[in-house]
Formats: sequence, C-alpha cells, structure tokens
Amino acid sequence: MEIDARTDRNTSNGRSAVIDRILTVTGEEAQRVGPDRIRMGEVAARAGVSRASLYRYFANKDELIQAYTMREFDFLFAGIDEAMAPHEDFDARIGAAFAYALPALREHPVFVAVLGLAERQILRVTLQSGEVLGHARDLVVERMNRAVREGRIRIDQFDAAIAGELMARLVISLLATPESIARLDTGDDANDFALRYVLPLIDGISSRGA
Repeated sequence: MEIDARTDRNTSNGRSAVIDRILTVTGEEAQRVGPDRIRMGEVAARAGVSRASLYRYFANKDELIQAYTMREFDFLFAGIDEAMAPHEDFDARIGAAFAYALPALREHPVFVAVLGLAERQILRVTLQSGEVLGHARDLVVERMNRAVREGRIRIDQFDAAIAGELMARLVISLLATPESIARLDTGDDANDFALRYVLPLIDGISSRGA
C-alpha cells in the first residue's frame, strides 16, 4: 500500500510538535522545581500526553533532560547566527559568536541551576554528556563548513571537525567551570578572548595560517 507523502509529512510534523511541547514543559519544570526534581508524570500531564506516550519518546528522565539540553543548544546557535550576521569578516564573526554565546549560556536559568547542584548525574546527562558535546560540535562544524562555502576560510572536513570539537569543549568547559584567569565577565571580554586565543587555534589548523 502506498502512503500519501502529505500524510507522512503531517504525522512527522505532529510528532515534532508533541516533542517540542514536551521539551518546553521540561524546561519550565526544571526552572520550577529544579532539574534534579523533574518528574516524568508531571511533564506528561502538563504537556497533554499520556505517560506511555512520553516514554515512547524518551525512555527515562536522563534522555528527556539530554534532549532538552540539545534543543537549547539549537536555540543558542540560532542566536549566534544572528549575532554573526552583520559581520562579513571571519575574525569578527568568531568574536561575535563568543560575545553572544558565553553570556547567553551563563545566564541560562536551567544551566545555572544544573551547575549549582551537587547531583553529578544531572551534569553527566547535560553539560558533560558525550551526546550533547557531539551535538554542539556538529553545530560548530556546520557553521565552519558554511564559512568554507562562503569563501571566508579554507579548511578540510576533518580539520573542521577537530576545530568544532575544540571550540565546543572550550565553551562548555568555560560554562561548567567558570573560574578562569582570563577575564570573561562581559560579551566584550568574550569577544577579545576569541580574537586573542581562539582564532590563532583555528589559524593553526587551517590554510589561513599558511
């Protein structure tokens, strides 16, 4: 039997809408009761789905919180794109990206709450999760590849992946352990940090430094 492509697309869109609603409620619950006190039953009730449906999407609370964290990184990178948009120069774009990202992460209410918890499992499924790091790396690499296509930088695919992972690890590390001898109190500080320390790293593994 043939499946109408429109029906299949509508089903997919409907599933995405349900997941989006679940993750929105997850964020609200994390702010209301704390990330470590989220209850799957409460999320299901507030999202308007059954517990069985919720568990079909997310096998446990760790998966739910991890998916929420990844979605927040998607939102973060959408903001980074807006911050970079006015700039043509690659250096200026990297500076703008850091100037936006570090303050946005440090002011994120759920991530701030996560860092304040003694419960290490929450950290392991959010900011210290391999899946979250991989997702952040992929988002950076996507933008590095876009810069290549636009002629802003020349770098091969593997080196772009390395640069992406290094930048993702750096940003997450600066969030998770904010104590640093580098001054990173403001967006301007983050911009200066990127220009002075991050760009030379990129230059070292790309043809910009040749």
